[in-house]
Amino acid sequence: MAKREKSIRLHPKYGLNPTIPTCFFCGKEKNEIVLLGAAYDGEAPKHIGAMDKTPCEECKKWMERGVILISVRNHPPEHEQDNPYRTGGWVVVKDEAIPKMFCEKEAQDILTKRAVFLEDAVWDQFGLPREDIQPKPEEEVGDESVAARR
Repeated sequence: MAKREKSIRLHPKYGLNPTIPTCFFCGKEKNEIVLLGAAYDGEAPKHIGAMDKTPCEECKKWMERGVILISVRNHPPEHEQDNPYRTGGWVVVKDEAIPKMFCEKEAQDILTKRAVFLEDAVWDQFGLPREDIQPKPEEEVGDESVAARR
């Protein structure tokens, strides 16, 4: 079996063509650099968006404490690439709340994945907050079952 070479094909003009990916869950900059080389046609942007569904360090900490819920709706035409289109609601709920909010099969899937997108109509039915009340992941939330951000 031939040995696979571990190298990056350089972009003829931009070389390694580095970029910083963002977290799929929170949209914040990840603490990583991705070298796109010639795999990207043109100069890579400073931030490229989520390249995978691996959570950032902060989201990992939130997922240890609960489940991330993210509000979404169908994307407006000017944001076709944003699928799903996030509408600003982002909360973490304790695991115990999930079976009360969803049917058993969905609840088990959500508890395994540690995050779920909710249509705005469902978000509003649950009465989830949209304002920025997020503590840092290492802070205690107390007896509250929801920690929100944004």
